[in-house]
Amino acid sequence: MRVLITKKLPPSDLDLIQSWGWHFEMIETLKITPVEVNEIPKAEAWVVSSRNSIMVLKKLIDQAPAAIYCVGNWMKEELLKTGTKSEVRSFENMDKLATDLAGERFNSILYFCGKEHRQELEERLKNYLIKIKKVFTHQSQKTFPVIQNKFDAVLVFSPRSGESLLKNNSFNNQTIFACIGSTTADYLKSQNIANTFIPSYPDSRNLLEEFHGLVLNLKS
Repeated sequence: MRVLITKKLPPSDLDLIQSWGWHFEMIETLKITPVEVNEIPKAEAWVVSSRNSIMVLKKLIDQAPAAIYCVGNWMKEELLKTGTKSEVRSFENMDKLATDLAGERFNSILYFCGKEHRQELEERLKNYLIKIKKVFTHQSQKTFPVIQNKFDAVLVFSPRSGESLLKNNSFNNQTIFACIGSTTADYLKSQNIANTFIPSYPDSRNLLEEFHGLVLNLKS
């Protein structure tokens, strides 16, 4: 199994891939640049969806309100490690997060995000009287790489990453696109890529382990 990984993964994840005997190449489709954040406005709840925001949240965690909403269990675990007294709620995707958020009827929320973030939260809450304040924690620039080798599978972690990858590359129908979540898979399907895989929960470790299970089943 030859796998293309489109962002940096922690050494523990790479060790896991190697233990399966898979050959991988890591080519970043997005260049992430942190943004210095020193002051933030007050809000009744915080919202965060990108792992690239975690360092800013940890830096400012003492200012956290009673509730923090996040996408993915990894983010929740990292925030709980800080010892925060806030209630941290994690969700499978932004749509489910926004649905729960709307039911709480907050007057204001603070959204930690990238400058190029998708407008999912804003669109989902546009009919509610919730003021969305934003803190930009990073910028992402598409790298538009040219892929030289052939791969059996591609790991994709965001629609924006997928867009960068597909700009200069095409893949055959047998290539499996293992996506971090349904939003990424939906984008790829809009680009006529139907051979996708989605884990039960949007977490990179979960993605790897469940995709490995799929590959074993396909071989048996």
